[in-house]
Amino acid sequence: MNCQFWKQITLSSLVLLGLNLAGALAQKVTDSTTPLHLLQPEYDTPYGKPDVKAIEEVLERVHDYLESTTPMKLIDRASGAELDDFNEIDENTIFKPGDYRLISYEWGVTYAGMLLAAESTGDKRYADYTHNRLRFLESIRPHFLELEKEQAGVKHAMYSVIHPHALDDAGAMCAAMIKAKRAGLDADLDPMISNFIDYISNKQFRFDDGTMARNRPQPNSLWLDDLFMSVPALAQMGKYTGENNYYDDAVKQVLQFSKRMFNYEKGLYMHGWIMGMEEHPEFYWGRANGWAVMTMVELLEVLPADYPGRDQVLDLLQRHLRGLANYQSGQGFWHQLLDRNDSYLETSATAIYTYAMARAINRGYVDGKVYGPVACLAWNAVATKVNEKGQVEGTCVGTGMGFDPAFYYYRPVNVYAAHSYGPVLLAGAEMIELVKSNEIRINDSSLQFYDHQNEETTGWKFDLGSGTLKEGFIQVDEHSLYSAERGFGFVTEKRLKSVKSDGEDELNSDFITSDRPFYFAVDVPEGRYKITLTLGDPSGESATTVKAESRRLMLENIRTRKGEVVTKTVVVDVRTPRINATEEIRRKSREMTYLNWDDKLTLEFNGPKPCVSSIEIEPANDLPVIFLAGNSTVVDQEHEPWASWGQMFPRFLKPEIVVANYAESGETLKAFQREKRLQKILSVMKPGDYLFMEFAHNDQKPGGNHVEPFTTYQDELRNFISEARKRGAHPVLVTSTNRRKFDEQGKIVNTLDDYPEAMRQLAKADNLPLIDLNAMSKQLYEALGVEDSKKAFVHYPANTYPGQDKALADNTHFSTYGAYELAKCVVQGIQDNKMALADYVVSDFDGFDPSIPDDWKSFFWPESPSAEVAKPDGN
Repeated sequence: MNCQFWKQITLSSLVLLGLNLAGALAQKVTDSTTPLHLLQPEYDTPYGKPDVKAIEEVLERVHDYLESTTPMKLIDRASGAELDDFNEIDENTIFKPGDYRLISYEWGVTYAGMLLAAESTGDKRYADYTHNRLRFLESIRPHFLELEKEQAGVKHAMYSVIHPHALDDAGAMCAAMIKAKRAGLDADLDPMISNFIDYISNKQFRFDDGTMARNRPQPNSLWLDDLFMSVPALAQMGKYTGENNYYDDAVKQVLQFSKRMFNYEKGLYMHGWIMGMEEHPEFYWGRANGWAVMTMVELLEVLPADYPGRDQVLDLLQRHLRGLANYQSGQGFWHQLLDRNDSYLETSATAIYTYAMARAINRGYVDGKVYGPVACLAWNAVATKVNEKGQVEGTCVGTGMGFDPAFYYYRPVNVYAAHSYGPVLLAGAEMIELVKSNEIRINDSSLQFYDHQNEETTGWKFDLGSGTLKEGFIQVDEHSLYSAERGFGFVTEKRLKSVKSDGEDELNSDFITSDRPFYFAVDVPEGRYKITLTLGDPSGESATTVKAESRRLMLENIRTRKGEVVTKTVVVDVRTPRINATEEIRRKSREMTYLNWDDKLTLEFNGPKPCVSSIEIEPANDLPVIFLAGNSTVVDQEHEPWASWGQMFPRFLKPEIVVANYAESGETLKAFQREKRLQKILSVMKPGDYLFMEFAHNDQKPGGNHVEPFTTYQDELRNFISEARKRGAHPVLVTSTNRRKFDEQGKIVNTLDDYPEAMRQLAKADNLPLIDLNAMSKQLYEALGVEDSKKAFVHYPANTYPGQDKALADNTHFSTYGAYELAKCVVQGIQDNKMALADYVVSDFDGFDPSIPDDWKSFFWPESPSAEVAKPDGN
């Protein structure tokens, strides 16, 4: 079914069902009056596409709870006094009790989960949780070794780390430490890693064929759990050292466990297997199957593509996921015993399956169309078990191997069972990637996964207002609020008004308006979009300003007379941080909520009287793109009163070229590359595109990102230039804007040292276009003068904005007026360079002389609702 038709039918049906029109409530619901198949079920678990922000909120609750309840402290066992001097460690020194232990296998999984959450959300607090605790263990270990020298045979708090005696002690902690090291943790964890690996490889009890086993509860017992307690550590060690013997052992364990324990008919693993038994207790325990499926995903992650045995491991993973999907309950959870529906629903196993399934989809091991809805339902179930404190409910406590069903049926559940926290973090982090990288929609009431840019995403047409619907359009009235299930709508309905007018055409016979700014959002894949808007009020005047995403100015104060309706077109870049299947931009924590980075196209309608009749959206990926790389003077500033020239730039260009602003506050040339922002640009760049570069404000500062003007600064810029040219794009250099600093004669003082001159010389040497914004900004500020130039910057008295108890006086970052004037300087620079880009400048741009600035008193900017007094990074 065509997506447009489905959305139209859905909205129409909701009206029939009485969700929008009170009159429909009185209508009797029968087969002849209502499409009964569209009646909304009463699900036990929320149904539909998970929301990224909601996932992040769950992860944040878990993080905050664990941060507060797992202290990095040592105390004296008898007195309870905290030990500040580790030289005083003795046999009575213990970890300060928290809700969970810092050196258990469960916490190895939690450390790994925190690392993945940091990678997925860009929030370093998650990585800090793991890094800080691993550094803590590193710092106390030598002191406990000294204690052992002084008191032979002493048992102490770090005994299981220094003398692991089971796979539970070694495997998960070892894997987490290697992951942390591979991610860049600057701690000497190698002694602990080597000790753990030595236990796994050389000291763990094994069968004669090398399969790792235990001697409980019976001699020569295989525990399915031990796959996870050994294989991920071996796999990570293979990656860490490049030594294939670790890979060999890891693959062997998976294949030999599976030969004995995998039921090909069910697609499940039994929990235990005893050598010498003719028959084996076949209990398919949930969490043990979780450890097994997680093991295979973790092994495939690092195993080279052509490694012997890899295809067999992949086949087992696919069979196992197929089996698990068949046993999922209607509530989204899996049962304690997977094939026994009268056993209780259990959280930790469900979280592990969510992670493994989502990661398998994200890595291309299984088909998202088949397993994506299963993973979404599972995550929605897991999220209901994370309470307001951040505790995970419904978790089975530690469990041995049983030979009867009652043993498993009656295992207690407890909020302090540590087994769910790591899996929930892993599942949430991987689900964020799944949701971001797939197009997920409700179709005929069921959740479906679609390929990006498929035949169903050729465009969207919305008829705004409650009047007559134009054929081929989707009706959107004032009550049509955005939801993940719907995939489009207004962000809020407060003060929205649907108005019927005298327009002759169905599209302009009604419109949406408000006396406040309002937002309309649509789920779209990453790409460039042409948006056609019908604006105006057939019965009165209107005045509409349109911004896109993070306050990018698209249309400025479009005024219509009574009876006048106009059609305007803009083009908008919609992006995600994802670069490929395994990499994405390393965003800063403040960027996580920016509209530029979500999975939606968001339009803001503002002004004295915004009137919008229709919105038509179609892909425009063949248009040329101007990519902007820079710092806080260029970025799309998310909040009032801050602004930068990059977000004003689109207003001055025809809808035949797209501006993609990848600048970010505080950036330097080195950081822009290290955080993979340049890599992201290059991944979507095509021949004929442009790359504008403005850096210096932060590059001149001392520290690891510092570069020298005529050497390393030029070298880093040349790397940007070279990479753009390799892709057939046109590099353009933009000298940095001056800071507002005047001398006694009213002239601007150069605070950027030789960096602008170094860029000028580089442009001349490499025959590149140069927009000398440094020189033009000097002219602009000096023309405004010492006092009026404050209007171009964020200078506001106290209490101008909510929460602003002090005056704002920033001489680096611009007001909206200043950003607007500097954007005009950039456009003038394009024309002065006689670049081909000049053909894309709008016809109402009459040229700009920065020595004759526009009067700030007549500048009109309808402010967006979001304001923040904290200044952007950089200076």
